[in-house]
Amino acid sequence: MGMRRISLIILLLAGVFLLGQGVSVRMDPIVVSKTVSPGTSFNYEIFLENDNEFNPVTFKAFVMDVVETADGAYDVRQPGSTNYSIARWVKVEPDIITVPPKTTKSVLVTVNIPRGVSGGLYGAVVFEIQPPQEQTQRPAEEGAYGEVEFRYRMASFLEVVLSGTRHRVEAFPAYFKVERSDDIPSIRMQIGDGALVFTLGVLNKSNVHIVTKGTLTIKTKDGRTIARMPLGGGRGVILPEATVGMRTITRRYFPPGEYIARAVVDYGGRRPIVAETPFTITEEKIETEEEKTESAPVMLSIEPADVEIKAIPGSFRSEIVKVSNLGNETLSVNGKVLPLKYDLYGELLPEEDRGKAPEWISLRPSSFTLRPGQSRNVRLSVKIPKDFTGAYYADVLFRTTKGLQTEAGANLLIFAGKEENITKSASASVSYEIKENGIYVDIVFENTGNYHLNPQIAFGLNKIIPQQVTDEGLIIPEKTEVLIQENISSTNPVLPGTKRIFSVFIPMILEKGKYELLVRCDYGSNPILIKEPFQIEGGNGE
Repeated sequence: MGMRRISLIILLLAGVFLLGQGVSVRMDPIVVSKTVSPGTSFNYEIFLENDNEFNPVTFKAFVMDVVETADGAYDVRQPGSTNYSIARWVKVEPDIITVPPKTTKSVLVTVNIPRGVSGGLYGAVVFEIQPPQEQTQRPAEEGAYGEVEFRYRMASFLEVVLSGTRHRVEAFPAYFKVERSDDIPSIRMQIGDGALVFTLGVLNKSNVHIVTKGTLTIKTKDGRTIARMPLGGGRGVILPEATVGMRTITRRYFPPGEYIARAVVDYGGRRPIVAETPFTITEEKIETEEEKTESAPVMLSIEPADVEIKAIPGSFRSEIVKVSNLGNETLSVNGKVLPLKYDLYGELLPEEDRGKAPEWISLRPSSFTLRPGQSRNVRLSVKIPKDFTGAYYADVLFRTTKGLQTEAGANLLIFAGKEENITKSASASVSYEIKENGIYVDIVFENTGNYHLNPQIAFGLNKIIPQQVTDEGLIIPEKTEVLIQENISSTNPVLPGTKRIFSVFIPMILEKGKYELLVRCDYGSNPILIKEPFQIEGGNGE
């Protein structure tokens, strides 16, 4: 008698799904995100709902690692298999749970973070549906080649960022594709033929997850902008070591010709990811330079991120910046100097809106080639005019050429004058709007001095509990309950005469009562303190 061959198929399902025999199961939450300090513990509940009217459902709970696929979906792996695994520090109780018909039950997840870890930790609490007792231990379907065993799982994912530890935040472009929907079966099934599909692969080399927000610009070969649209969607989260494609699909008609696709992706780093690829549209196909060269991730790094020069008018100074190729492809690099200008949100203005840098700032060499793993020192020379005083700020930019093109840079912060001529002063204001889903707060910081500032902002929300008198005549004095405390920092400096807005969303439903918003801005001089009291007459938005 021959041995039967058994194939195991594990299906990872969404948090709400239907199975055979009327089994309907819901799980909440799907994702839990926390920011905690090393050496602390916390716990939370995961709820399991059985919507079936007659049959109970039994789950086995256990912890696994999580990885992210190229399309941005989470998948599970064996515990301890990733460099950012949290599995060993997570406990689920109970690990076997039976949910009766039309009932919701919960499991308690306890997380104990030891000291000495840093960055981000990630994992998943997985629930595997167990077969009913009357079925065999291994429910299987007989096929031509033996049995096929199905196991149904669903997962609640855990994202933990460790505060007070070193966060290395860096990401790079991995690929940039321009395709027709006709050539991508999964997209063709959804939207049909005739659409253009732009996909930028983003490689997260950080030790924490990043949250991305992208913009796609289409230009003609001579640089004229003809379209601008969002790039990517959803939460925009990319786990460490993952490469995820940020995608935009458009049915806009582009006539045959040569174009440039430019993607700008903000991810919480000091500078956004910038990638460009030229592409050609013909009646038959779309062709990009990247497809010809089969480019790997382009990983261009600049150190230091900020170069500060203080000197008297008429003097000469020079500094070295190190340009490194961290990838596996040889890069051709061109350098240039531009004025450094930011918008209200701290993002670099487009190059065409910044003008030209003065001739007294130069780079040597300005063009060179970097082999994989190679670095090159570039000398940055500054000859300050005799009649120039005050501050000047420049963007020292390095761009790769050919195939997948990207850029990286350093900030050049110049002050011409004596130390005692530096003035650090600022002002700040706060505004808020209360809506049904929470409170939207905007903090506007203005640099009123003559030197760049890097503000650190502490934000808080307190509830004022009024004085109370008990039935026995005991007076309980007014007290304050701390509801929210957060710290916000500026990734890029706030330049003299400019403003920076810091936006905070508090997803909290406030009860009737008195509250106060607290803001403290530290910037290297006298801190700015703001207290904004307000009253809630009913629930949020009432």
